[in-house]
Order: sequence, then C-alpha cells, then structure tokens
Amino acid sequence: MQGFIQAYKTEILYVTGVVLLAAVLMGLMLNPFLTVVNHDSAIFCILAQSILKGNYLLVSEPNPQPYFTFPPLLSLQLAGLMLLFGNTDLQAMQWVFKGYIDLLFLCSLPLFYIWVRQMFSRRDAMILTPLVAVNPIIFKYSSDILSDTPYWASSMLAIFAVWQFQRTIESQAGKPLRWFFLAVVMIILCALTRQIGMALVMAFLTILAVRTQWKLLVTASLLFILTVGGWQSYEHFYRSQHRSDISSLNQQGVQEVLDKSPIKLEYVKHFLIDRPVDLDQNRLQTSPAVLLQNIADRVQAYTEMSLDRLLPTLKVKMDGHKVNLTHFAGFLLLFWVLFLPGLWRLFWRFPFGGLYLSVYMSVLLVYPYISPRFLLPVFPIILLCAYLGLLAVRDRLTQQVPRLKEIAPLVVPFFLVLALAGHLPDTIRWVHAGLKLKLANQGPSLRKGNRAYYETLFWIRQNTPESSLIISRKPPVTYFYSGRRSTAFPFTAHQDKLFAYIEEKRQRYGQEFPHIYIFEDNVFGSSTRYLKPTVEKYRDRLTLVYTEPVTHSRVWLLK
Repeated sequence: MQGFIQAYKTEILYVTGVVLLAAVLMGLMLNPFLTVVNHDSAIFCILAQSILKGNYLLVSEPNPQPYFTFPPLLSLQLAGLMLLFGNTDLQAMQWVFKGYIDLLFLCSLPLFYIWVRQMFSRRDAMILTPLVAVNPIIFKYSSDILSDTPYWASSMLAIFAVWQFQRTIESQAGKPLRWFFLAVVMIILCALTRQIGMALVMAFLTILAVRTQWKLLVTASLLFILTVGGWQSYEHFYRSQHRSDISSLNQQGVQEVLDKSPIKLEYVKHFLIDRPVDLDQNRLQTSPAVLLQNIADRVQAYTEMSLDRLLPTLKVKMDGHKVNLTHFAGFLLLFWVLFLPGLWRLFWRFPFGGLYLSVYMSVLLVYPYISPRFLLPVFPIILLCAYLGLLAVRDRLTQQVPRLKEIAPLVVPFFLVLALAGHLPDTIRWVHAGLKLKLANQGPSLRKGNRAYYETLFWIRQNTPESSLIISRKPPVTYFYSGRRSTAFPFTAHQDKLFAYIEEKRQRYGQEFPHIYIFEDNVFGSSTRYLKPTVEKYRDRLTLVYTEPVTHSRVWLLK
C-alpha cells in the first residue's frame, strides 16, 4: 500500500483536491430551505416516511395508492437515514438527506478519474474530473432531494465495473466473474433508482450477446427479471386490479391508454402521449410527423443545454430581446461535429459506454418532458465525448494541414478554458444563492413570491381542520408543509370541467374530508392560467378565507 501511495502520490493529492473543492462548494450551498420547492423532492420524502410505516403509498393524496412513477430505492435510502438518525421529522432531516446525496456525488469523482485514466490517459482524467466536479447541473439539483445524483453515482460504479469486466476478459488476467456480478448488482440498483436504468440493462445484455457470453447473458437476464422485472410486475398486477386515481397527476390520457393496454406500466405509456399533463392537448402520438417533430425539438433543446455547459453564454440584443448566440445553428452543428467523433472513439474503446449513452439519449428524444435534470446522469460522458471529439478533429486537421501542428498543443487548454467559462458562472450563481439563504436564515426562500407561497401553506396548517382536502398545484408540497391531504386541479381551460372535477372530489371524499379548500396561488403559471378564471366564474359557490398580502394568493372554502 505504501508503495502504491508513493507511486501515485501526485494523482492522489490532485483528486483529493478536486473532491475537497467540490465538497466546499456543496457545503456552502447545503441548505435545507432550498429543498421541496421541487414537486419530486416532496414525493421522495413522503414515500420515505410511508416506508417506515410498512407501505409505499403517496399519503399526500386523499386516496393513497402505491406510487410507481419513481422506483423505491432512493425512498428506501431516505427511510434508512431516518432510522439511523432516529428522526422521522422530514424538515429536520433535510440536512442529512441533502448531505447524503452530495456525498454520493463526491464519491463518484475518484471513480470517474480512474475510469478515464485507465481508458484513455492520465492527462485526460486530470482535465475532465474538475470539469465534472464543478458541473452546474450538479449544484443546481443538489439543492433538491432527487434521484438524479444518486443514479449518477450508482451508474458510475456500474460503468466502472463493466469496464473492469471488459479489461479482464481482453487481458485474460484476473477474475472477470467478480466484476460481472458487481456490474449486475449496480445496474439493478440503478434501475431501482430511476426507470432510465433500463438503458444500462439493455446496453449490458447487448454487449454480452455481441461477445457471445451466453452463460453470463442468461445469468444476467434472470437476475434482471427477478429484480427489476419484479418491481414492474408488481405495478402491472396492481394496475390490473385497481384503477389508479391518476387524474390527480393530470394524466388522464395516460390512464385511458393504461385501461386499454395489456401491459399496464405507466412509465412506458408516457411515450405514447403527447403533452400528457395538459388535458386539453394530450393525445396519442400516432402521427409519424408529430413524433419526428418532437424528436427534432428535443435534439435542439438538449444540444443547447449541452452547449450552455461547454461554452460561455454569448447574449446579444436582437429586436428588443436577448438572444444566446451559442444557440444558433452554427454552434449546434459545431457540437455535433465534435460529439459524434468523440462518441465513435468511446464506442471503439469501450462499446458498453457508447451504447449506454446512445440508448439513454434515444429515450430522452421520445420522452414527453424536457429538462436539464435528465442530462445530469450522463453529462460527464457527454463532456468526455466532446473532449475526445475535439482531439479527433485536431488530429485529422493536423494530418491534412501540417502547419497546424504548431498550435495543436493549445487545443486542450483552449477547451479547458471554454468549458470552465461555460461551467463556472452558473455554478457560482447557485452556490451564492445557497450561501445567501444560509446567512439570511429567512425560511424557504429569499424570493418574496416563493416565501409567500410557503407562508400560505403554513397558514393552512394553522387555520384549517385536519379533515381538510386542499385543491392545489403541487399536492405533495402542499401536504409536506400544511399537513393536509391534497389533490391537483386538472390543467384545462374548460372552467366547467375543472369545477366539476372539484365537485366530484367533494362527492367522492366528502365524508372523510368534509372541508374542501382551493389554494389559488399566484406563483405557478398554471394556477393563474387554469384555476383563477374558474374561481372567478364560480365565486358565488366559494367563500374567501385568506388572501396572502404579497402575491395576493387566495384560499377558498367550497360552500
């Protein structure tokens, strides 16, 4: 061990410094008041509390049911943390939850360094690891309790295990079975953390088939079927016997597909619905033209998101509006000119990595929602491909134009400066926001609108009976802060349909929840767009019980 440390002393110190830098930045931002603004964060916390009671129910709903949109692993981990610390108060545990998620990311950095170093070179690892460590996507979403960062950490270990499995087979040295079973276990954990973990499953089985490792292919397939397939089988059989109250998720179109489908998996059916949340516009994606347009839109959106983290923002005023020049066609084309050769190099060196990234991104191109969050688990690999592509383009140009060899050594530092210029502004902005909140100690947010939103929920907790049902934009967040069961209003511009939905909830749950309140917040645009006009139209059937003075959000009691 001493000889190992001596031989790699410089690299160990370097990686330690990178990890410490990321830890300091995350420590500055670590603040419990930044969490649960996010709808999904509240769901994970509520499910964790439910697990401690022996079930997996979304108890924020008036009719709690098993929640299948998220696999259970992260909620199980949060429940384990509550047991470990002997504290089931979700708000008091925010420090622990967020610190745990940040720790998982920090542990992934040395693995990423070793993987890139073994696969390519020490120089490449030393350049790319700090760029991953100060990734603004990580810092933005480390302020929420989400599965994206835990999934990235688990997937990094899975990728590393598959890499070691490939190396031992190619070199015919070592024990490949050890790495095989580690890879299988980690892929299972990834798939039980996020549904997109199926991309790892598909990539791994494909690689085993291509290598004609038939016994290992059968073994891995059986293990995946028993574990990942077991969870999905549970959903299928539950939905076959229980009609999910999916209207509260604004996904009536998904429900209609599930009713007719022989395979009742909500996640898969999302791919068949265009705009699943908007009840006025959701429809089956039966038209090839619609599907192709959606793919084109997502290619553009995710290319722009990647460029925003690889290049500094170049905004200029055009026709009275600020326009980001890096979103113009020339820059989008430049990204693909670099990314595709880099992806090919990754395929050539490590087929599993290239195939996994390709499957993952293919899923994003047909998934109905678009978010930078979805790039988080693979952005380090996208960064690697962009870097490798730059080296490939450099090598090709220097072969064709020998005079360019004089500037070839400047290419890597130039990439590093550009990437840092694209990374650091957003990272510093998020860290600064977190630090301000810690110093101010002013509750959930410094923004007046956000703070007023939570203060309204606190008012509901203190001034409504426990047997109340709240119609709101984000039911899990409403329940988290107010302690009252909640259901979402449908996103429809048809006011009669929206109010009929509220009346239907009274008829269905009125005996258990005799007090029906409507939380008309002015923070989320969907409330202003859909709920406010309905409230105004049916005002004579409502009683105003509270008006928040800052945002003028209102709480109404159904007469």
